[in-house]
This record gives sequence, C-alpha cells and structure tokens, in this order.
Amino acid sequence: MESAVSGCQSVERAIAILELFEGRPLRSIGEVARELGVHRSTASRLLATLEAGRLLELDEAAGGYRLGLGLVTLAGHVLNRFPVRACAAPALRELRDSTGETAWLGVLDGQRITYLDQATSPHVTVNVDWVGVRQALTEGVTGRLLLAYQPRPVIERLVAEAPPAAPGLSETELAAVRRRGHALRLGDGEDGYTGVAVPIRDAGDTVVAAISLGGPRFRVDEERLRGELLPAALKAAAQVSEALGHRAA
Repeated sequence: MESAVSGCQSVERAIAILELFEGRPLRSIGEVARELGVHRSTASRLLATLEAGRLLELDEAAGGYRLGLGLVTLAGHVLNRFPVRACAAPALRELRDSTGETAWLGVLDGQRITYLDQATSPHVTVNVDWVGVRQALTEGVTGRLLLAYQPRPVIERLVAEAPPAAPGLSETELAAVRRRGHALRLGDGEDGYTGVAVPIRDAGDTVVAAISLGGPRFRVDEERLRGELLPAALKAAAQVSEALGHRAA
C-alpha cells in the first residue's frame, strides 16, 4: 500500500511539473523544487524521468528544461479525436484572409475551454499562440459563448463563483447570448480586444465548439465588428456545423 501511495505521489508531481510549463517555456531544477516544495534531488530525479520519456528536454545552454517532442506525438493523437478541428481549419484561414484579423477555435474541456487552432492576423508583430491554452468559461468572449449553452445548474454555479471583476457576467446576459446566437466583446478590457464568438453545432444540434474573430479596438470598432466580422464568423460557423452533420432548421 505504501508503494502504491508513493507511486501516485510521483505521478501527481510529474503532472504538476508539466503544468508549470504552461506559464514559462524554461524551468530550472531549483525552480521546480521550489514550486513543488520538494528537495532539489527529488526534483532532479523527476525531471530526469520525464526527460527519459521524451516529455521534457534538457537545454544545458539555457540552464533548464523545456517541454519535449514526445508531447507532440501525444498531442497529435488527442487532436485527431476532434473532427471539428479538421473541419474548421480552412474556415479559420479564410476568416483571417478575408478580414485581416485573428480567428480561433475553442472547444469545451470539462467546465473550461481549450483552444485547438488559431489563424493569426498578418498585422500581428508578436504572435501569441493560444493553441493548447485553457481558460475558464467565465473569461473572454469565447468562454462566455460556450457557457451560455451549458445546463442551467452549471451556469448558476459558475456565475456565482466568478470574480467580481468579470463585468456583464450574469444569467440574464447569457440568456441574451443564446437568443442572439453570438457573443460580443467591445474592447472593454485592458487589452482593448474587440471580437465576436459564434457557436458550432454537431449533427445532434449540440454546441460543441466556438469560432472567435477579432482584433484591437483601434482596428476593429463596433461598426466594423457588427457589419463585417460578425456576419463572416456566422457564415464560417454555419459551414463548419454543416460539415459536422448539422442541418439548420
């Protein structure tokens, strides 16, 4: 029994190590030891084990570990489980090319959202890749769009648990999102992002993903958002939904 507990603890620590890289691409042994609250030698053994499994790579010149190519192989198997990604890829690139703005594909991940694909605007000078990023359903326009289509108990709980700093998040607003069939963000955040999120439905009429499209408010004002980006995003989502077997009423 003690051996089983020890084994589970090692697995939990290995998972915790991999999650540390969500925020930073390079981690030293000392940093990992501090984050996990373990001795440096324990952190070193765990890192070496993950390196042997190709989940991490040692960058001696940089003095730390990076995520390994073994994760790419595993990620490929995961992504292949989502036909919506393959169906949406051409639509995202078409949205980028026709509007000049960035398009994303997000899917439900439990009661969070994970971004599976991104077509980046040519205007972007420093690209921030959101593929693989997880986000709370109460954060951002994509999350709120997907939250609006969740069961009522889930909506009530997540709205109640949301931080006070989440403006406009209420059951009334989410009901309005469902009626409109889209969610908008009008550059009200610190990042000045203005964008729209629209639902993708499968053959059973279930909302399984969302397409988001937008950019900075100096380039995307409300008139352009409603007049150009929203219709383009709705058309793209309808095409992807149809490819998944959905038939509009």
